[in-house]
Amino acid sequence: MKFPVDDTTLSAWTSLLNLTEEQTAATLEEIEQTLRVGYVHRPTELRHLSFEKLTAEMDIDELALMFLVIGLRQAGHPEAANAVEIRGLVARLEAKPPSD
Repeated sequence: MKFPVDDTTLSAWTSLLNLTEEQTAATLEEIEQTLRVGYVHRPTELRHLSFEKLTAEMDIDELALMFLVIGLRQAGHPEAANAVEIRGLVARLEAKPPSD
């Protein structure tokens, strides 16, 4: 899968979490599998779009959050990953809907 981020950014994220190559690969694999589960359950309005098309337009902030949460778990910090995940969910719930 091609993620909507360049190699320099991915390398920086990997370094920040101090992940090994194997942990980075496992993190990216888990992200892809998570996205594929979401793709299977996508809304009817998006049924005509391919997995590649939907993920190519993925918001980089969403990818960064997924990488952080899964990467923290890979690095052996599940409590920190849970805390980040909960804060992300709360922020999403508290976010104002986009104005039309």
